[in-house]
Amino acid sequence: MKYFWYIAIVPFFILLWGAGAGECGYSDLFRLLSGQDVPESARTILLEIRLPRLLAAFLTGGMLAASGAAAQNLFRNDLASPHVLGVIYAAALGAVFGMFLPIPSVIFSFLFAIFALLLIFLPGRRLAWDSAALLLAGVAVNAFAASLTSGVLYLADERLSSIVFWMLGGFWRAGWNDVILLSCSFAAGICLLSAFSTEMDMLLLGDRGAALSGVPLKKVKPIVLTAIALMTASCVSCCGVIGFIGLAVPHIVRSFSGSKFSSVLPASILVGGIFLLLADLLARMIYVPHEIPVGILTSAFGGPFFFILLLRRRKHHD
Repeated sequence: MKYFWYIAIVPFFILLWGAGAGECGYSDLFRLLSGQDVPESARTILLEIRLPRLLAAFLTGGMLAASGAAAQNLFRNDLASPHVLGVIYAAALGAVFGMFLPIPSVIFSFLFAIFALLLIFLPGRRLAWDSAALLLAGVAVNAFAASLTSGVLYLADERLSSIVFWMLGGFWRAGWNDVILLSCSFAAGICLLSAFSTEMDMLLLGDRGAALSGVPLKKVKPIVLTAIALMTASCVSCCGVIGFIGLAVPHIVRSFSGSKFSSVLPASILVGGIFLLLADLLARMIYVPHEIPVGILTSAFGGPFFFILLLRRRKHHD
């Protein structure tokens, strides 16, 4: 039964591929897939606009969800995610800096994401932070990154509107170059996490328990941090800030797949990708002919989910 969902993504993807505004619809898509002639305008819409957008949305959702699942194991905290920890906003700050320099923004985004993770991980491990301390650290990183980003935007008034709209998160400008970058980051990040799936389970035992189980902590933790930062940075540099997927999806997945990381990781990729595909479709349909940034929708979903999660944790501790 579990493989059914991995197979079902194909017709689901095709269904979304044919959906959209304009005259280009399913008839043009089926003619294209069957090798028949289609109008050049329809071919351009299907292959140069819709397809890279769908692929970018799926890859982004999958990577953000996988990053959240990895962060929750690494920090041994079910509230950890790139968004809550401030990594997304740090990566966005790096990407904004990169926009004004002749260097790919993903490089700055990656460096800032790594710095944010280390800023929380190193003192958190040393001081044995609980959930509240971890949240406060994430709030601090978010506030610091947001203030610096606001300062940069204030100085860059000529490009202000485009940068602000980009930061709200969306796939309206996604092209094949973005898909290539996301695919490479996806392959690298997921391969790294998959290679250490057993060690990821052992991390839940704590540093001492994991070390006694034979986990090379000095090797595993930097690799996991690098994978999280790489995937988060590529998502942010291509699509802007899209929050709460990394928090919500792993919790949803564990409710039906169990807590074993080798099961949580692929299921998180699938559910995260599908969730963001649907969110992007909804963002295009709510206010036709305009488009709502998909980051607004994910935050609207993630805010209540985060609050419910906090209440459940409170009830559990009581």
